[in-house]
Amino acid sequence: MPGAWETERLYLRELGPEHASAVRAYGLRSVAYHTPWDPRRPTDFWELPVVAARLHSQLAESQAGGSLCLFLSLKIDPERVIGVANLRNIIRGALLSAHVGYGLAPDAVGHGYMTEAVDRVVGIAFSELGLHRVECNIMPRNDRSLAVAERTGFVREGFSRHYLRINGRWEDHVRLARLNEDAR
Repeated sequence: MPGAWETERLYLRELGPEHASAVRAYGLRSVAYHTPWDPRRPTDFWELPVVAARLHSQLAESQAGGSLCLFLSLKIDPERVIGVANLRNIIRGALLSAHVGYGLAPDAVGHGYMTEAVDRVVGIAFSELGLHRVECNIMPRNDRSLAVAERTGFVREGFSRHYLRINGRWEDHVRLARLNEDAR
């Protein structure tokens, strides 16, 4: 069964293929806003069958323990997806680590929703998944994302040159991490 969590104002939920329309609507509202920060997507990326298949794959990967892909909605409008916050590359063993990624629809920016969501996702990583470390990698000019990371306790650890291919170019990224101090 897909997982669901909440914050004061948000629901954070894993969504299955039956929610493909809501996820697609979020994606189409957000694609232009996210273009400077995202890899190039295939032309069919937001087509309904492709979105449904991706949601199915995300649930399977979550059940296998490799990721946790959560879609955000406001409690006052629970059917409308306004963003995502994901834990990817979950590694067990001696590392106990994951990467967090996040994005918000442009009409939801500036209300503190992403800070609320990222803080909750990191809490899930530490308290429920037993992870020790959560990392994020953000382009230096992405001031909003850097501010979210720093407001939620991430500390700058380094700089990765040509880290990801974004919008057709290899882009540098700032590497930040947050540690589970309770696990020490």
